[in-house]
Order: sequence, then structure tokens, then C-alpha cells
Amino acid sequence: MINATAPLLDVRDLTVTINRDGGLVTALDKVSFFVNPGEVLGIVGESGAGKSITGAAIIDLLVPPLKRTGGTITLAGERLDQLSPKAMRSVRGGRIGFVFQDPMTSLNPVITIGQQLCDTIQAHLKLSGSQTKKRALDWLDRVGLPNPDVQFKRFPHQLSGGMRQRVVIALALCADPVLVIADEPTTALDVSVQAHILELLRDLHRESNVSMMLITHDLGVIAKMADRVAVLYAGRVAEISPVGELFNAPKHPYTRGLIRATPMPSATGEMRLDQIPGAMPGLGAVPPGCAFNPRCFKAEGDCRATIPPLYQDESSAFSCFHPLERVPA
Repeated sequence: MINATAPLLDVRDLTVTINRDGGLVTALDKVSFFVNPGEVLGIVGESGAGKSITGAAIIDLLVPPLKRTGGTITLAGERLDQLSPKAMRSVRGGRIGFVFQDPMTSLNPVITIGQQLCDTIQAHLKLSGSQTKKRALDWLDRVGLPNPDVQFKRFPHQLSGGMRQRVVIALALCADPVLVIADEPTTALDVSVQAHILELLRDLHRESNVSMMLITHDLGVIAKMADRVAVLYAGRVAEISPVGELFNAPKHPYTRGLIRATPMPSATGEMRLDQIPGAMPGLGAVPPGCAFNPRCFKAEGDCRATIPPLYQDESSAFSCFHPLERVPA
């Protein structure tokens, strides 16, 4: 039973490290956030911020030498970080569905689309063979594939990229998960297909009210899809806010920089596009103090000496000693 008044997913101090010749390097540094029942939480940041690592760590799919070394992950009251590998396999594809960036990495090339759906359904739901096939065909129809009975018998390479991603979405949802993690679900697709996939995800979310973590670098996607947003920078949480507040009154200088680096019309109708100076530090090269301090126009001595905690207010959280005043980005 899901408690509608408590977070569905509660991630606290999630830490991921990588063992290199020179010692341990931190990839995620005490990342904390939660996802409410029925909510879409956007996870946004530049490439290398730790977005995909966060998603993979939650479902225990980190690729060595990456390793989860700290923190807790609680789903509907159950500590996922304490489960055995066998127990986590039952969570993946069951209680948590996952949509990968590239559908070809999550579809078996030598098994038909229909069989892959049936295998997932049978692994997590107690259905007869005829019920399983009917559910698989229903999901092919729900994700918008024409002639589901024909697609059921096809192999992944016989489908277009957009059709394959629709199958991946069906695989993520067909076993009635309570949470779906979508990691850059449109990045590998043509621009003409991306809008259709996002519309499909939005429609399926409205129909099922499933909670969702939407991982993306695209603030335009966040604006359309998310209820709240967690901004990551160099493996740390910079800010978490309701989507409207994030765009209208960001608190962290990095968040404002991200927004201003997104092409959008200004008050005069001209396209405004600013740049954040410098670049995100790589693994093992994060500076002392706030990771953003070398690029930040508000950085002072305390920013360079101490990692700021995650301050909380009524609706948001931010990791900054000198947050922005409540003015538009």
C-alpha cells in the first residue's frame, strides 16, 4: 500500500564513487531528493552532472568501476539499498520501470517484440499465457504502434527508432510500476519524433498517475513535463524547486545560468542566449567548497572554502551561501 501523504521515493545522501589508480573519486556526492506519488520530478543539468548515474544507482545498474558507497534509497517504505541482487531484479521492470536513452541497448535483438513484453509481464504479474499476450498487445496499442498483432512478431531491427522507443516505454509500464525512470528518453531520436514520444509519456502519466523521474539536459522538456525539478552540478544537488518557481525565481546562480543558456525570446522578441563561463569540472577535479564557485559571479571566500549545505525553505531547497534574490532569471 502506497502512502499518498509520504514520498514514494526518498533518496538521502546518495554517494557513488569510482576506484581509480590514484584512489577513490566521487561521482555523486550526498545527493538527496524525493518523488511524491503521482509526481513528475525532473532531473536536469549539463553533461557530466551525474543525472544518469543517479538513475542507475537507484535501480542498482551502475557499471563498474562505479559503485554506490553511501546513502539510502527508500521506495514506498522499503529500503532498496539493503536488497539482495536477486530481490532488486524483481524490482527492476516491476515496481520500477526504466526507459533508457537508446532503445537498442534495452531491447534484445534476437527476441521478438512480443516475446520481450510477455517475458516482462510474466516475470512480475501472475497472469495466464493468454492474459499475458492480451496485455502485451494492449500495451503495443496504448503506445501507438499500428497493427499491434503484426508488431508483436517483429524484431527490434525491423522497427524505426521512434517505434523502438515506444516499445521500450511499453516495457517500462506493462507490469504496473509505481515509478518510471526515463533517462533522456528522446535524445537518440530524430527531432520530428521527439515531440511525439514526450506527448506519449505525458498522456500515459495522466492515464496511470504513475510517479516519474525524468532525466534530461533539456529545460524545454522540463518545462512541459515536470512538477518539480532537481538541478545537479558536478555530482551534487544545486537546487530543487517547483517548476514554475525554478524558471521564474531561481535561487542558485547555476540554475539561472542554465536558464539563460537556453534559447528563448526576450521582451523585444529577439532570441536571448547567454553562456556560463568556464566548464563543469571533470571527475576528480571538483574544486574545494562549492563546485560551481570558479564559474559563479556571486562567489565569495566562504564559497571557495566550504561546501554549502542544502538549505530548505517552504517549497524548495538550494545549496548556496549567497542565493539569488527573488527576481526573474
